[in-house]
Amino acid sequence: MKYTWLLVALCFIGFFGIFLGQPFYDTYGFSTDNLFERPYVLITSIFMHGSLEHLLSNVLVLIFFGIAVEAELGWKKMIGIFFLGAFAGDILSMLVYAPGSIAVGASAGVFALIGVGMLVRPLDLSFYPLVVPLPLVFIGLAYAIYNVFGFITGADPNVSYIAHFGGLFVGLAFGFRREGWRRGAKIIGITFLIMVLIPLIWLLLTS
Repeated sequence: MKYTWLLVALCFIGFFGIFLGQPFYDTYGFSTDNLFERPYVLITSIFMHGSLEHLLSNVLVLIFFGIAVEAELGWKKMIGIFFLGAFAGDILSMLVYAPGSIAVGASAGVFALIGVGMLVRPLDLSFYPLVVPLPLVFIGLAYAIYNVFGFITGADPNVSYIAHFGGLFVGLAFGFRREGWRRGAKIIGITFLIMVLIPLIWLLLTS
């Protein structure tokens, strides 16, 4: 799955810009002002990250979901979904944040792969973020729920939850188109039900 690894490599290369300081982010990061002055920030901002934690959290999810999507749909569609999700995240963020507010990271593109990956390869296993392997559909739905919670509560003001939604919607649109609305809804519905039942059963057994 060489193109997934290419995206990973670009994220690591872009991360080295952190050593160039804030002017690098002000120039190549995404903002409404930068978009009109330097349209290429649509691309450069994707591969920039604000910290090592930010980078690794995106890259690890990108590896598992990117490989699954590339294996199922091919590298062209995987790359296309990733970039369309990233662009959708930027467009949505323009509606919320100040024109000069800088945003960086591959999160929206990764969320696009999450959205499509959990529908087209739901039972593929991922060891991230837990040591115990879990199906991609469980991890994808957990990320989606986490994003809704973060958006409602404003848990981290440095995270652009709205951009994540843009990417997720793109991925889900591709996933539902590929699998059909009935099957896609069944996959998500059953997974959500299991996620709710597991802690309830655990409480009953331990009470």
